[in-house]
Amino acid sequence: MQITKVALAILIIFGVVTLIQLVYYYVIYGRFAFHRKKAALGFRDIPVSVVIVVRDDAAQVLQTLPYLLEQQYSFFEIVIVNDRSRDEYSLQAIKEYKERYPNIKIVDLSTAVSTSRGKKMAISMGIKCASYDHILLTSPNSIPASKQWLSMMAQNFQFQKKIVLGYSTFTKKRTPYSHFLNFDNLIGAMQYFSHALFRSTYRGDLNNLAFVRPLFYQQKGFISYNHLLYGEEDIFVYRAANNNNTAIEFAPEATMVRQHVPEYRYWRLHKISLCFTRKYNSFKNRCLLGFYELTNLLFYVMLAVSIVVALHQPLALYIAAGIALLRIASMYVVMGISAKKLQETQIIPQLLFYDILFSLLNPLYWLSAKIHHKKIAQ
Repeated sequence: MQITKVALAILIIFGVVTLIQLVYYYVIYGRFAFHRKKAALGFRDIPVSVVIVVRDDAAQVLQTLPYLLEQQYSFFEIVIVNDRSRDEYSLQAIKEYKERYPNIKIVDLSTAVSTSRGKKMAISMGIKCASYDHILLTSPNSIPASKQWLSMMAQNFQFQKKIVLGYSTFTKKRTPYSHFLNFDNLIGAMQYFSHALFRSTYRGDLNNLAFVRPLFYQQKGFISYNHLLYGEEDIFVYRAANNNNTAIEFAPEATMVRQHVPEYRYWRLHKISLCFTRKYNSFKNRCLLGFYELTNLLFYVMLAVSIVVALHQPLALYIAAGIALLRIASMYVVMGISAKKLQETQIIPQLLFYDILFSLLNPLYWLSAKIHHKKIAQ
């Protein structure tokens, strides 16, 4: 029943890596999993401008508009920015909507020349042309989960809060790729919500993000990173957030549901771009995110090594199994509770599988961001 020195050294390293992972789960990510949101008291509707950028996806806005217009909220407008769309039929249908609903505003950029990549110029123009200072960004293919979406997002503008981080998900489908996307979405939301509660805000979701316009202008909009293809919302949120001005909203009724599931190549490019934009974040956030991914990979590597080394040492094998079970159980507790909060319970049975998969994929995406940075940032 003795343990060799090699096996003992491996178990110690395995235990240290696991301990670091447990700190992440219970000290950082547990902040979201075990967080109880306080009820908003005495909130009165404030005027809000919902900004949507349309680029050859005006047809999707026609499906979204009825859900936005039926929001149970007193004062709001919908600012639709036409970012050089070529879908004339759908644009005409949107204009017909405007004739019936005075709270729809259309901003036409069809003849504008932009030096920025992505949708940064269009978003900036939508913010500039909005009638109100409280801005809520979303996308053409995102549909509110309820008629209270706008109200629940806006009620967070209390107690000097100037940024509201919301949640968006994909339409649920019983396919491996759908579960793959939803797992990544869940982990991303669990991380940025937890970091916000940890007073270390580093990103937001462009499909469901609210802020006050003066804060946007204080950061000079997107000027300093117009060259980036993706990730402008992350850099803006990180630079504009402080210890006291950011709120999170994760209620199921405040969720935006994306109807269009991106093809893998587009999702992969977006993932790589987000890895690239981390360099614009603080050293603290880069270390926290990178060290989690590193120790996550090391956990599975050391688990495999521990099993191989301890095959003929029952005591060492029992210790390795105990360490592994502790960490995996903790993952299921924290991620499972987070998944229930975000209505992503369909992926709970596959949590371990996707955690292993992404422990291998994330370093590859990070390397791709380093290798292909010219495509992303030039």
